[in-house]
Amino acid sequence: MPNKNINRNVREDAHLLREFEKPFETALHFGFTPIKTPEITKDDSLKLKSVKDPYHDPKRIQAESPFTFDALEKIALLRTYQETGLETAAPPALLAYKKPISGTFNKKSSDIVIGLDILGLPSSAAEGIIIRTALSILEDEGFKNLTVHINSLGDKDSVGDFEKAVSVFVRKHMNGFPADIRKMAKHDIFDILRSTDEKHHAIQQQAPKSISFLSERSRNDLKEVLEYLEVFDIPYEISPRLIGSPCFCSHTIFEIRTGDGDKNDLLAQGYRYGRLSKKIGAKRELPSIGLTISFKKKEKITLSKGISKPKFYLIQLGPEAKLHTLPVVDILRKARISVAHSIAKDKLGSQLGAAENMKVPYVLIIGQKEAIEKSVTVRNMSTRAQETVSIPKLVEYLKKLK
Repeated sequence: MPNKNINRNVREDAHLLREFEKPFETALHFGFTPIKTPEITKDDSLKLKSVKDPYHDPKRIQAESPFTFDALEKIALLRTYQETGLETAAPPALLAYKKPISGTFNKKSSDIVIGLDILGLPSSAAEGIIIRTALSILEDEGFKNLTVHINSLGDKDSVGDFEKAVSVFVRKHMNGFPADIRKMAKHDIFDILRSTDEKHHAIQQQAPKSISFLSERSRNDLKEVLEYLEVFDIPYEISPRLIGSPCFCSHTIFEIRTGDGDKNDLLAQGYRYGRLSKKIGAKRELPSIGLTISFKKKEKITLSKGISKPKFYLIQLGPEAKLHTLPVVDILRKARISVAHSIAKDKLGSQLGAAENMKVPYVLIIGQKEAIEKSVTVRNMSTRAQETVSIPKLVEYLKKLK
């Protein structure tokens, strides 16, 4: 049975919760399941050839570790998704695992590197969940002044239009480019746009921007992601140089950085790669988003007291409510109040069914009314009595319930 395979992989990586205690506990609060780190096979390497990605250069992958757009890494993860039975389970799958994946980059011993991926969730809730989880992990580690840098390539047609525009721009200006720019363009035309060298800034300003080629659907998707960031109350900025590898990346690409002024350290990088599944032989695209978090290991690892069995199940009703659900989960997590949820799901029936199966004594409900009022309705599952509580008073109220 698939579930047995899934459970075995979780048990095999139980040591992760000891080694990376706090980060993985935080991921669990947001619905992620720890899995055994995928391993790259010869078959994975053969499938990479069908992607035809000029970005995938072994020297480059090593140099940019651990933040890179590595199709091979994602191919191994998609295969693991199939082999462990996760594909046959009800989507989406939220996965957390130790990095690096063998055969990709060399990890420095002083770094903690974690992978988070969500497979099977097409909506902007995927970005909301994965970015909120990463922010919480980094905040727990003491990082401050966090900023999200974000861009969008849009859907397949948007990517195609953008690529054509960049090709035309490069051909038109190639003879006037400096030697180093011409060399970059011959290897991969997008390298000009990715460069962080200030001397290339003027050329980048003239070059086409991916955000200018977004379809209406893609613009709406980006707008929804930005709405999540606004609810998280985290500064963000649009960064046109974030284009990943348009060969298999699409839609949202983002980074999380810390610091002010010249000191602006990269701590996390994420992107959607739904187009990859079809490129390597699947019948249809699998909505996929992944993120890598990396930071220096502290002298003393923060120890966890474990996660208690939840007696609350959080239900969200509607897009507006979903936006406000993730901050509530984070508030309760910080107060060490365990709460189950299905943030990735939209249907009320499936959420209620999950709450009843878990036999939780209380259900927390956030609908449109609660989202507007910044409150939560707390319902006693035995008596059906309920009370609406403002979010600032929620922790105190829940701690008094037996």
